[in-house]
Amino acid sequence: MLVDQLSVLVKIILSEVVVLLALFIIMLILLIWLLLRKIVVVPELNVTADKPEYYRSENVVISGFLKFAGVPVEGKAVALAIQPPTGDAYSLPGVVTDADGNFISTWKVPADAEGGDYVVAAAATGVSSTTTFKLLRRG
Repeated sequence: MLVDQLSVLVKIILSEVVVLLALFIIMLILLIWLLLRKIVVVPELNVTADKPEYYRSENVVISGFLKFAGVPVEGKAVALAIQPPTGDAYSLPGVVTDADGNFISTWKVPADAEGGDYVVAAAATGVSSTTTFKLLRRG
């Protein structure tokens, strides 16, 4: 009888240990996840156009910056493209960030460009950023 009671007691203790171990593992996983969220820093890329609206044959000045953990990133290539309302995107020559993490490029709006909303896209080091501008028709 004592052996049976000890056997039941051991089973209860083991089941409690298993439950506690499972809870400990879950808490450990959550802690690691929270720490990684603080450690893993995604680069910050920003792109802007110098004006919200343009006419055909004007120059669009595209600028922006690249930072990593708030620190400017120097010497990184930034790919730029402009997507018109319809049709294929215009690919701009690549630019490289300066010592302050900044970049700048100019795009001359073609004389036959379609009016409407355009999207400027920038991509570097696995991140991207967009901005928009409107191409107006002279009336």
